[in-house]
Amino acid sequence: MAAADNFFSKADQALKKRNYDYAIELYQQGLQIDPDRVEERQRLRQSQIRRILDKGGSTTGGAGVMFKNGGLLINIKKLGLLKKFEEQIIEIEKFLCVAPQAAGQLSLLAEAFLHTDRISSAKQAYSEVTESDGGNIEAWKSLGRIYEQEKELGEAIGCWERVRAAAPQDAEAGKAIRNLSAAQMLAKSEERKKDGDGSFRSMLKSEDESSKLEAASSIIRTAEDARSAGDIAREKAEADPENSRLWRDLGDLQAKAREFDEARASYEKAAEVNPQDMYAADKLGTLREAIFVDRIETLSQKAEAGDDQARIELEKALVEQKSFMMEDYARRVANHPTDFGLKYQYGELLLEAQQWDQAIAQFQNARKDPKFVTGSTYMIGKSFFSKDLHDLAIKEYSAALKQIKEADSDLAKSVRYDLALAHEKKGGSEKALEYLEEIMSVDISFRDVSQKVTEIRSAL
Repeated sequence: MAAADNFFSKADQALKKRNYDYAIELYQQGLQIDPDRVEERQRLRQSQIRRILDKGGSTTGGAGVMFKNGGLLINIKKLGLLKKFEEQIIEIEKFLCVAPQAAGQLSLLAEAFLHTDRISSAKQAYSEVTESDGGNIEAWKSLGRIYEQEKELGEAIGCWERVRAAAPQDAEAGKAIRNLSAAQMLAKSEERKKDGDGSFRSMLKSEDESSKLEAASSIIRTAEDARSAGDIAREKAEADPENSRLWRDLGDLQAKAREFDEARASYEKAAEVNPQDMYAADKLGTLREAIFVDRIETLSQKAEAGDDQARIELEKALVEQKSFMMEDYARRVANHPTDFGLKYQYGELLLEAQQWDQAIAQFQNARKDPKFVTGSTYMIGKSFFSKDLHDLAIKEYSAALKQIKEADSDLAKSVRYDLALAHEKKGGSEKALEYLEEIMSVDISFRDVSQKVTEIRSAL
């Protein structure tokens, strides 16, 4: 529609100029006129995400966002129950302005699109769910069903493989992959019949396809397996060159076969055909990490054998590796604001680089995830200790110690040891002695605990 195109054209220009508020407004107006524009809705989401990230906010919406928009969320649920899906889509989009990667609302949006027969829009919404929550099994299943409905059997198989990877015991995934693979084989056989191939030649092709299918679905144990599967993956990618996921899959196999240059080219191709594919950039980063590790191991072996030039190159490689890791993890954290594991890893890099305040900020974010509460609290204590803020360090160490269930674990001993150091620095030698003796009672050989107890007792 011409009217919608006018809005979208202006919105694209605003997005390029980083005028996100204006771009969002224009995309929304255009989508009200022509709601089936998948690419424009995708760019709307990009504008919303970038606006929030520029302000340092959360793209998934925290408790504050949920509270402020409680009335809107109630209305969204009510419209769904009344089956007023057109109105529900508009209301969900309002909420996504403040939480564009909220997986729950994106899933509701996809369901509303399905109810209004907008299959392409539903597919895009489910894809957005998987981008913000890669382990969302139900979203992958829904995507797989949509691809199957559209006869895109290869894509459907890929979705169900993601389900099986996340949940190996999922019976539905195993059955879907078997049925889709058989349907794919049958479809190719029918195509060959239409092409008029002779029966013997057709049989040979079927056997070849069957062996390829078997190889593609088998477990890749060796570099040779990866190379064999890589040939099949390349055929898929070249047959559908605009599909960035297929190029990423090819890169994964090439990396496993230690074909690093080829893997880099495949990941770069994925980023080229889909500049918004953040996972392609992540794959490139992981590949460069692997290349650095490989190079450092080789140089270390040569340096240990007495090669002075290798020792010089090793020192240089280690500096380059740290610099790259800092830059790459900063990018990853920005692109995946809800990945608290990345924040924790980035915090460790910052701590090692003695950037204490930045490290504390990352660990404070990371401990929003229960999996990283104890480790993050401990690392915050280490950062405060390095800044000579011993009271704050003691507070964080004590909190971390309370969270550790196994009192004689290595982590518990490490926290007690650091608590002792913090109290000693503060002048509380008796309190330091108390923590050190607790360690001695379970492990007298831990670090230099026995020596420190002797020193402090002598001083007292």
